[in-house]
Amino acid sequence: MKEEIDLLEVPLFEVISAYLEDMETAGVVDYWDEMTEFLLLMSLLVEIKSRLLLPGGQAALEEEMTPEEARDRLLARLFEYSKFKAAAVRLRELGESNAGCVFRPPVGEAVRRLAPLEEIVGTGDAMELRDGISRLLEGKAEPDTSHITQIKVELQRQIRIIRGVLAKRSRFSFNRIFGGEQPLVQALSIFALLDLLSRGEIRVSQAEPFGDIVVRARGAKTTG
Repeated sequence: MKEEIDLLEVPLFEVISAYLEDMETAGVVDYWDEMTEFLLLMSLLVEIKSRLLLPGGQAALEEEMTPEEARDRLLARLFEYSKFKAAAVRLRELGESNAGCVFRPPVGEAVRRLAPLEEIVGTGDAMELRDGISRLLEGKAEPDTSHITQIKVELQRQIRIIRGVLAKRSRFSFNRIFGGEQPLVQALSIFALLDLLSRGEIRVSQAEPFGDIVVRARGAKTTG
């Protein structure tokens, strides 16, 4: 007759302790096969019990494993454990062997130390000091930008250009008129369009974001 008991009520620690005491009492030497089977069984029971203790553990339990599957899983875990254990031993050996080493700091530039003031007073020429200060100031001078052509553009000028183009053709493409200009000129041209829009002199349309802008005079007819 078999009696079922709840695994949560089984004191696995006491079972393992009793088994080890029986081994010691019996004094059995060739106990490896029985011990292996016992370890497999206990490891499987511990895993199942730990899952049962978690919320929703009953639903998350896997199907019952065969002894062969349990053995393979245990061997795989022992193999992974052996790798980490070997790595830990190696790191400990390296730490102990290098415990007495002193690392040299990185090589850097030598720190220049100024001589005491009393040692240098009256030992130099005033003109040498002047030349040294001049060299320092030259290194901190503003860069020469005389060779760079300055772009001169005004908002009112761009407004006049837009009005002039519209007087000739009543509509135009922004990219065709201003697409080849410098970014600053294009930006001022956009502000010019906004100014003319606020005055009610023009209408604009844009098929897509960041696309070309079509500019029309206020009285011009819209064509498809």
